[in-house]
Amino acid sequence: MLNRSATVVIAALVALAGAGRAAAADDAFAGIASQYELIRQALIEDSTEGVQERALAIQFTASRLSRAFSADAAGVAEKDAAAARALLPEITERAGRLAAAEGLAAVRSELAELTKPLVRYQALVQGPRPIVVYCPMVKRSWLQPDEAIGNPYDPSMLRCGEVVAR
Repeated sequence: MLNRSATVVIAALVALAGAGRAAAADDAFAGIASQYELIRQALIEDSTEGVQERALAIQFTASRLSRAFSADAAGVAEKDAAAARALLPEITERAGRLAAAEGLAAVRSELAELTKPLVRYQALVQGPRPIVVYCPMVKRSWLQPDEAIGNPYDPSMLRCGEVVAR
């Protein structure tokens, strides 16, 4: 039987491999957004299951893009490449903090911090992208597919929020 550390490492490697396939099939932002969405879904369920692995996948994708940057790989126009590239160190750092967070309150707090640079990145992305939602009650934003609002910060206010960017 594997100990918890070995299990986390194996799960992280599996998530990273999945992130690599997602980024290869699409652009890096699409890969990051898909991992972010899985984190949001876990938090809606008041769970942190899989959050660490998903956050590590986001960190890996952002770090890899930073090292081998292209506008196409980033999913942005050439004119927005410098702005997108400038966001990658912050995304990498904040994803690492999210991966290290323990407990629902800390995970939710770190998700809010990761969301800040991702919202700026989302505005640069061409083509399909998640919407940005803001909840005035918790004073936090998040990304999600363009569907029914699902607030990851407070499940008792699941539908509280308004679309602020598409």
